[in-house]
Amino acid sequence: MLLLNPPLVRFGSHTWTDVALLAIDRTTTRPAEEWSDAGPHPVFADAPEQRTQIRVVRDLLRDDLASHKPGDQAALTFHTSPTTSDAARRQFTIPAAVITSVTHELATARHARQTITLIALSPDGATDPITSAPAPH
Repeated sequence: MLLLNPPLVRFGSHTWTDVALLAIDRTTTRPAEEWSDAGPHPVFADAPEQRTQIRVVRDLLRDDLASHKPGDQAALTFHTSPTTSDAARRQFTIPAAVITSVTHELATARHARQTITLIALSPDGATDPITSAPAPH
C-alpha cells in the first residue's frame, strides 16, 4: 500500500507532519516451498511467517529535535481518502509499531528528508496488525 501525502501520521503522542509518503510493505520472512520429482517448478508455496513494515518519509523544512530512535514502540494511526477531501476517508490503526531505523538525507538546499521505518506488531500473532475503519468526522 502506498499513500502519497497523508496529511499527518500519529506515533503515540507525537504528530508527524509534512509526510511525503507512507508505504506499507508485507513480506514473508521464511517462505515454505515444495517441489515434486516431475520438474523444476514448485508445486506448493506458502507464507507462514510475515512481516508488515511501514516507511514514513517526511520533508523536514526546519530542524527536527524529536528523538525518535530504534526500539521506540507506540500506536501508529493515519487517515487516507481516494481524494484529498473527507469523502470515503478511512482511519488506519496499528496498535503497536516499533521503530527499526531513522535516517536523514539532504533532498535539496532548502530541506532534508527523514525516513522512519517501523515494524507492525500483531496483538496475538494471528491477527493482522493493521485495522481500517471509516474515519470519524
